[in-house]
Amino acid sequence: MSASKAPVPYIILVALFLAGCTESAKDGQSEDCFVQSGGERVFFGSPECLAQFDTELMNGYWLVDFETSLFFPTEEALERGSIDSAYSLDFLDTPSGEVSALRDAPSERAFRVSFEGSKSETPGIYGRVPDLRGGVVVKGNFSIEGEIADVPTTH
Repeated sequence: MSASKAPVPYIILVALFLAGCTESAKDGQSEDCFVQSGGERVFFGSPECLAQFDTELMNGYWLVDFETSLFFPTEEALERGSIDSAYSLDFLDTPSGEVSALRDAPSERAFRVSFEGSKSETPGIYGRVPDLRGGVVVKGNFSIEGEIADVPTTH
């Protein structure tokens, strides 16, 4: 039987099955964004998965240190240097050469930034640092507004 002649209920069942395979009932997040970790199903905060959340204008502080990229929403959070108030920060698209070079900085540096992006506080796996508050993905208009002179040590 060709798909064009399939009965309507069959087409609906196939569509519902496919939708069930790709979307979670929780927050409309793709099933591909969940993994098993320690026997639990947890959210995997990749840039593509974070991009599913609403886009908003974000202002805050970007802390970079060789292969670590963190976002602190307030200066107070940055000054405390506590990773439990930090978000993993990644880019949906490859950033400019200047920003790419900063991401791989061999020493800790911090910048005041603004950008359009998405944020998740869904419990899960974000970046390379355990115990983060969540994840942030930059979708566009990433702007460095200044460098912070005294960078706190994160703990």
